[in-house]
Formats: sequence, structure tokens, C-alpha cells
Amino acid sequence: MSRPKPCHRDRGLDTRVVTGEHRDDCPIHENHPERCPGTDHRGCAPCTAPHCVICRKAHCDNDHPVTCASCVGNIRTVLHDILWHCRHLRWQATRAGHDGHLAAAARIPGGDALVLYARAGRFLENLKWSPHLDDDHHEADVVPVLLPLASWAIAWRRYFGHDLAAKASVSGIIRYLTDGDRLNTMAQCVDGPDWTAFAWDMGALLRQLEGVLHDETEPEQGISCFECGQRLVRKFGRPAPCKHPTPGRRHLADVRREAAAAADRIAVMSTYPELGPPTYADLRAARRQPTSAEESAARVPCDDCVRRGQGGIDDPSVGQSWECIGCRKKYTPGEYAQAVRADLQQGGPDGDGWTFIAMAAEAASTQTGYPVGPATVRKWVDTGKVTSCCRWSRGVGWGQILVFWPDVAERSAALVERHLRVEEERRVRAEQARRFYAVLDSRKITKRAAALKVGKSMGLHPNRVRAFLDELEAAREKESA
Repeated sequence: MSRPKPCHRDRGLDTRVVTGEHRDDCPIHENHPERCPGTDHRGCAPCTAPHCVICRKAHCDNDHPVTCASCVGNIRTVLHDILWHCRHLRWQATRAGHDGHLAAAARIPGGDALVLYARAGRFLENLKWSPHLDDDHHEADVVPVLLPLASWAIAWRRYFGHDLAAKASVSGIIRYLTDGDRLNTMAQCVDGPDWTAFAWDMGALLRQLEGVLHDETEPEQGISCFECGQRLVRKFGRPAPCKHPTPGRRHLADVRREAAAAADRIAVMSTYPELGPPTYADLRAARRQPTSAEESAARVPCDDCVRRGQGGIDDPSVGQSWECIGCRKKYTPGEYAQAVRADLQQGGPDGDGWTFIAMAAEAASTQTGYPVGPATVRKWVDTGKVTSCCRWSRGVGWGQILVFWPDVAERSAALVERHLRVEEERRVRAEQARRFYAVLDSRKITKRAAALKVGKSMGLHPNRVRAFLDELEAAREKESA
């Protein structure tokens, strides 16, 4: 099989075309000044070479006639990531929670994490999906991890003629699917189970696990990929739960230890009637339970883990951490900005970079991840920071303001960068205040002149030291009042 010519996906034609080649009836092919309608003008001759069924952009070859090697590797990584996330479900079900309470104390104990972790049956045959489950199942409900995994394991084992496993487990199924060259064999077969559906199910299962472990309801959706047309999502990083001792966790342990000790005292007193009944203070101490605030404080990670990151979006900066759910292409900020601009131009009134204010605000919000409202764009227009024009239409008594999208994109990126700088400055100031107050407390310094010398020795600006001292005095006056 000879190597096909390079091709790309044309968003207007919604198909892949050979780059630089045009049809015989194309105006460009005949050297006419008219442009090829409905295309990006880089070609319009359809690519007839077979493409990968997953990413739909890579050309197939003799060794990989159905699925390209890159997609096989991506699916192998997805399966290993599923196993990695499943090992953290128990921690999420018992200790995590995005509302300040433990998920174990939620309306459904353990929440969605426990549903994902639960077994749906003892044997593989009992794990198959029943149409009656759809009667109570909603689209937003999570599905136990073993349910799709075991269903696909049954199908692939029967295709290869292997015996069914006596007991299903996530690690056992993934070990079977990724053993040796089996995954590549599955990816290239055309007479077995639906490989494309299997790949999509595994990707959806991983996104479901990522959402639950990060307390997210739905991955952040972006525009369509300019390679395969699927939607872009923000990539979650691996959760890194902090398990180090912190003041909040030590206090929580003390509360529980004191309650257990009080319960033990009451049990001992019950064996000595001559001591009399336990007092109200003893009973209250035995019933002492951690408050929501104490549990929330115990969930706060230590400073080192905060600096290293606790998962969430890999990089929340402008245009970062976007990838396609289909071809798994990871977008750089420049590629994402180009994709947003192309998507905006095709949806705009004329497709020439000029668009409505509301549409520009929505696209800017999508590109930056920060809310940019139409009022903000109008303010940029009024102050001359964004190029604008007025479009008049026949039969209409007033014009409509259009803005130039590249200017809006540039201004939105500058706005986000300014916000990030402000947040960083606030973080640095809070850290300096914490260190400064700690030094004053350790040295028992109460005089303002001595405190100014301490701030100078720490490399702090005198005005900032005075602000810290004013804040400290105001806090002490509030406490004394």
C-alpha cells in the first residue's frame, strides 16, 4: 500500500480533502478568480484513502488497516487510567465532598463514588445491561465501572474463544484486555464486537471517573475539533489527595479521641453502681461529633500539596488543557485560538472575522475560560480598544454594531492575564502576611518600631509592613470588642 497524499478536514464540506488538490469542476482548478464555495480554499478533492476509525485523520497502513497505532496506544492509556482512578474511589466515597461535608454523610452514603465502586453482580453473566434498568436510569446518573467493562469483556472473550472469568474485577478485566498484543488485535478486527463503540465507551467511562473524583458534574465543553469534528474538553489532571498531618486533621483526631475516651469512662462507670450515674458533661462529651466546619478544615490540604496541585484542570491558563474526545489531539493555546476563530467565523454573519457582540462575548468566554459578557465587549468598543463597525441592511431603519473578532480575542487574553497577575499578587501578599505574623508571634514583638525593623529584615516594603500592622491592630480590636 503506497503512502497517501496529506489530507485535512474541511469544516465547510465536513469531510477530509487532499491538501492542495481540487476537483475538475473547481473554479480554482480552472484558474478562475472565484473561490471554491463551501471550503477553506486549501483543496476540495475528497481523500479516498482509508482513515483510522477512531481519530478519522490518520491514514491506515498494512500493519494497522482499521485503527492507527497512536489511537491504540491512547486507548491502552485510557484503560490504565481507568484502573488508576478506580483505586481512589474508596477514598472519595469516605472522605471527599465538594460542599464541605463528607460524601459518606450525603443523602446517598458515599455519593456517586460509591455507585461507581459498587459491584452489580457476582459473575460476569449477572453484570450484563438489562433494558429494564433504563426505566429508572437517567442520563446524568453514573454507571458502575464494572458494568460496561464486564459487558465488553464477555463479548471479547467469546470472540477469542476464551472461557469467562469466574469473578469480575476491574484490574482483572483491564489486565486481560491489555495483555500482550491483544488490544491491537481487537483494534484491527472487523468481524468481532464493535471496536469503535468499545473505544468510545472507555473514553466516556474515564471522563465519568474524572468528573466524580474532581467533584465535577460535567467536563468543560469547548468548540469542535478541526481535525475530526468532535467536541473539545478541558483535560483533568490526576487527583493528588493530601494525606499529610495538618492542624485541622489533628484537631479532628483529638475530638474523636476525646469522645471515645468519654464513652469508655461511661462504660466503666456502669460497672460500679456505687459511683452513681454519669454526669451530663460526661454524656455530652461521649456524644461529641465533629462539626461541619471541623470536617471542612480537616479536608484542607497542606501548603506543600497546594503548591504541587490537587488535580483539577491540568493548566487553567488561557487556551490550555484542551483536548479532543475523539482523536485525543492536545491543543496548544495558539491552535485552540485558531480553532475558536475558525468556529466563530463560520458562525458569524459573513465569515470574515466581523461578528455580533453577543457571539464574540460567548466565543471569548469559551476561549479564555473566564466569563466575558456582552457589556464588557460594548465597553471595549466605546473606549476604542476593539475595532467595530456598523452594518446597515436594506429595509432596516437602524444599523447593527459588529466587532472584529481578533481584537476581542486579544483583549480577552489580556484581561485573563491581568486577572491571573492580580490573583498571584494576592497569594504572595497573603503568604508574606502569614510569615510576618508568625515571626512577630514567635519573638513576642508588640512595638510598632520593632515590627518595622523585622519587616525590613524580611525584605518587605515599609508601606506593606504598615498595612500588615494596621490589619493586625484592627483584628485585635475586633476580637476585644
